[in-house]
Amino acid sequence: MKYLFLLLLPIIYIAGWIIWYFRFGRPAGDSLKIISFHKISNTPELGGTFCYIKQFESFVKYLNERGFKSVSINEMISKKPVNGIVIFFDDAYESVYKTAYPILERYGMKASIAPITNYIGKENMWDGGLNRFKHMSDEQIKEMSDKGYDIVSHSASHKDMRKLKKEELIYECVESKRKLEEITNKRVDYFMYPYGLFNNRVKNAVKSAGYTSAFSSYALRNDAFDNFAIGRHSMYIIDTVFDLSIIINRAPLILFGHEDAKGRIINWFARFSGVIKV
Repeated sequence: MKYLFLLLLPIIYIAGWIIWYFRFGRPAGDSLKIISFHKISNTPELGGTFCYIKQFESFVKYLNERGFKSVSINEMISKKPVNGIVIFFDDAYESVYKTAYPILERYGMKASIAPITNYIGKENMWDGGLNRFKHMSDEQIKEMSDKGYDIVSHSASHKDMRKLKKEELIYECVESKRKLEEITNKRVDYFMYPYGLFNNRVKNAVKSAGYTSAFSSYALRNDAFDNFAIGRHSMYIIDTVFDLSIIINRAPLILFGHEDAKGRIINWFARFSGVIKV
């Protein structure tokens, strides 16, 4: 029985890869290169959404040495530069300002920051009492915006927007935009769906609030582009420079399929992390 199970493992893996291929598609040749991070910290947390400081620096160093240039969201969407990359920081934790920011500046790179406006300057409340991680302040967001970092709305309270009533949905889109524009004195044109979850009703609310594009966690299909469901790939504690190289280069396809499926599975489970309102 044990040997039968071992024989079945590669069959199950290959079947899973084939399902992934037909469900999500081969990545388009001009697909946008976008990677996301959460916390950059040497303090572990159960969610696994953090990267160690040296680990993060190894990612930035790899991109720098391979000739990748961080670009603005507008440049990425409009021009799709071959060696361009957008680096996102979901949730705008303070470790982004204190740790990631100096590393990015050292390597001449920028990033896009996605604050949750009701948590600005406050600690997160969804780690079950194990650890608390503070979010960036108004002043820190303003400083990075002034240095050329894109600021993106990640909603007001990080709820599953598919489940909200109309007035709540409007609030999440409009109030977060207003608050960030007040802080930065710049237009905020981009929105990032909490947990990457959305439907047509949510997309329409985001459009109506005045955003020009929106980001999910992963594209619905790798071979199609939706300006209000732009996919990204998140980097976690389990990832290495080798994983990053596969994700960025989209090759070889069999390994990209593995990385893409792995990220989608992790992101699917992320929706069950309960976020407590402040």
